[in-house]
Amino acid sequence: MPKIALYTARFLDLSETFIYEPLRLMQNTETVVYAWQRRNAEIFPYAQCRIGTEKYLRQAILEDGVQLIHAHYGYVGVSALGFLQKLPVPLITSFYGLDVYQHTRNPVYRWQLRRLFKRGSLFLACSQKMRGDLLKLGAPADKVAVVYGGADPAKFPYVFNAYPENQPVQILMCGRFVEKKGFIYGIRAFLKTALRYPNLRLKIIGAGGLAPELKQEVESSAFNSQVEFLGGHSHAEYIEEIKKCHIFMSPSITARSGDSEGLPTVLIEAAAIGRPLLATRHSGIPEIVHEGKNGLLAPERDADALAANIVKLLSAPERWPEYAEYGRRLVETQFNLRKQAAKLENYYARLTA
Repeated sequence: MPKIALYTARFLDLSETFIYEPLRLMQNTETVVYAWQRRNAEIFPYAQCRIGTEKYLRQAILEDGVQLIHAHYGYVGVSALGFLQKLPVPLITSFYGLDVYQHTRNPVYRWQLRRLFKRGSLFLACSQKMRGDLLKLGAPADKVAVVYGGADPAKFPYVFNAYPENQPVQILMCGRFVEKKGFIYGIRAFLKTALRYPNLRLKIIGAGGLAPELKQEVESSAFNSQVEFLGGHSHAEYIEEIKKCHIFMSPSITARSGDSEGLPTVLIEAAAIGRPLLATRHSGIPEIVHEGKNGLLAPERDADALAANIVKLLSAPERWPEYAEYGRRLVETQFNLRKQAAKLENYYARLTA
């Protein structure tokens, strides 16, 4: 059984279930976490953690005799290059979004990535779109693979919600209140349709710096009572909200800083549960939202197109079962977290053989 070093900056931020959940499902590896900071330990319990400075972690990795280092995020992979001088083991680096799109505006980081691409053993993208973007940055094609984030079908039961004849239709958005989530456009799209559909409701889970702007957008409208900000939720709590809602919306955009999504895990989880999806043609999103099959896509920053798609879904509730079943099958076949974790373990085994 190979001994793996999971190396990251912080273990873990609340949104980083995409790192924790595959770790939880590993069956054929011994993984020790090495991180600069420990966060949210009560939510992400893990016994084998070493926390400290890069100097401390470098020595710990040497002493522990790991056979492979798996760095999460490109900038952590760059840091891990320093370990290879004394411990020549394979290095895998996983990329997720800002490390491909925002940080690469810095020429120093681009230079560091070129060094990483020369010395690293394998580079993992979270979407086919990101794989192409890594190739454009200079990563060698034979060393770049895709391992999707995913949902464990056993953990996300299929719960179809039909169109409610005498109850409100609930749309849900969930994520950090940062620009790339595009929530301002989701809110505007909702407000454009609320007059036509007085039984429509929008719930928003999340917190962050853009909260005042988002709340002001709602409060300045005539439909304040139809929008509810639920605040931050635990992962389990937000899953319960997905089960209650009828439509899940993720209107992501490319931020002015260049920050972009990889492929939002919330869309995979909502598809697993059986929700029709509303989203944008952003980054890897079209790989989980198949136009007209399990959801509808709009251009980025286009509230009118998003609103038109809301109307399309509300006008054809007889198609919701098709959308729900297609999305569930897609997760079970392509975004099944157990299959993706096994794929990752196969890479570990191949590189440590």
